[in-house]
Amino acid sequence: MRIKTYPYLLAILGSIVLFSACAHNYKVTTNLEQPVNELSICNIGEIRDELWSLEEDKPTLEHIEKFRSYLKEELEKEGVFKSILIMNPEASYEVTGSLHDFKKGSGAVRFFVGFGAGKAKLDTSLKLIDKKTGETLFAGNFKQTVGSWMESGDEIFRRVAHDFAKELKKQIKKLQKKK
Repeated sequence: MRIKTYPYLLAILGSIVLFSACAHNYKVTTNLEQPVNELSICNIGEIRDELWSLEEDKPTLEHIEKFRSYLKEELEKEGVFKSILIMNPEASYEVTGSLHDFKKGSGAVRFFVGFGAGKAKLDTSLKLIDKKTGETLFAGNFKQTVGSWMESGDEIFRRVAHDFAKELKKQIKKLQKKK
């Protein structure tokens, strides 16, 4: 009897692994409902640290600046706007956000211990704002982790920036198809 249930158990476990690998590390909280002018300029604005002031792991200003530059790079790769600048008051759109959870992690601990020890973690919310109206056009909560010793802990910032730019581009294309 046990031998007959073994293939079913493997199929169920395989399905769980497959579906968990396909899950997004983000949740869109505001879908893009109006088209953006792709020939306009976008500003990468302030990314606020909203962590408790007594927390041990706090992102440095260098971390936040890297995150902003990764957002710029990823939006440029997706070709979402004509130009993307950091701190440009004349831009039509602005990307802003806040950090809700951050763990720097340790590459040495990831290397020597493994099993998730020393993992770097980031939980943030990001949004695209129309600067003329102040309206939030697109927003979401984005999470990433780095558990491999072969990757830098800063990779969490690049992955979140990639997820944001990719989802924004996907929503822009979806609106264009509706036309």
